[in-house]
Amino acid sequence: MKSDVVVIGSLNYDILVQQDRLPELGETFTGNELMLMPGGKGANQAVQCSRLGLNVSMVGCVGNDIYGSELINSLRENNVSVENVNKRGTTTGIGIVQILESGDYCSTIIKGANYLISEDDITESLFEGQPLVILQSEIPAPVVEYIIGVASTHHCRIILNNAPARDVSAHALSLVDYLVVNETEAAFMSGADVSSIDDAHSCATGLHKRVKGQVIITLGEKGAVLSQEHGTRHFPAVFCPDVVDTTGAGDSFIGGIAYCIVNGFSLTDAIPFAAEISSCSIQKYGGQNSFPMLPDVSHALKNSSLLD
Repeated sequence: MKSDVVVIGSLNYDILVQQDRLPELGETFTGNELMLMPGGKGANQAVQCSRLGLNVSMVGCVGNDIYGSELINSLRENNVSVENVNKRGTTTGIGIVQILESGDYCSTIIKGANYLISEDDITESLFEGQPLVILQSEIPAPVVEYIIGVASTHHCRIILNNAPARDVSAHALSLVDYLVVNETEAAFMSGADVSSIDDAHSCATGLHKRVKGQVIITLGEKGAVLSQEHGTRHFPAVFCPDVVDTTGAGDSFIGGIAYCIVNGFSLTDAIPFAAEISSCSIQKYGGQNSFPMLPDVSHALKNSSLLD
């Protein structure tokens, strides 16, 4: 079956600790709850795309351990093709996530097998039929830039979610159709402060000059800013009174954007839809386990100007 989307990136086994606050340096602090869940930005984005009904292939590496097997099984259960997920090395990538009472989080990533993916894993067949290609920054930077080059020669559209933020060559950025970053990542890439909506407008305009296509900067509860050829536009966030855990919210947003690109929606229609998906995801703990199915969010598309 032809893939609508090929996600090339990370697979992590997440260890989530819910706690009232972060400990002070040298302090031992008691957490409230421990949760073990599949994660990794790449796998998360693949699962959200699949839950919205897209045909998705995942490309990446897990270790030869129980965590790797569980991650592959989770992808299968979510109808994501794992033909190109390889078991390599001894240790699967691990995400250690501390979730605070507010729903905010901080995390530490153990690279593990994610950094064992190589250019040799990127075969021509991945790009047959010109699928949408989604990339993040939890695999080696040279591999990501190589993929961008190869996908571009096959005329695939490319989403780059530069998270966690790192330097990307000018040439690679010039081939990216959709750059999606949050305010922290945008600040890193631009060297400018992005603490307000006005800052985001200015930053998005600057980043837009460096990419082939369009730029989205997500701002959490402040919404998102889109930069296109004709200017920038701010989109408000979807109000959510019951924020439980924001882990994976950015990945669910990417899934919503991908769904709309594949189905021919403009980004001005896609961003409110993706924001609705993120709003659903933050009402439950974890990443993939919290992601909505298409019927849960289809009302956001029914209001689209394309469906009037």
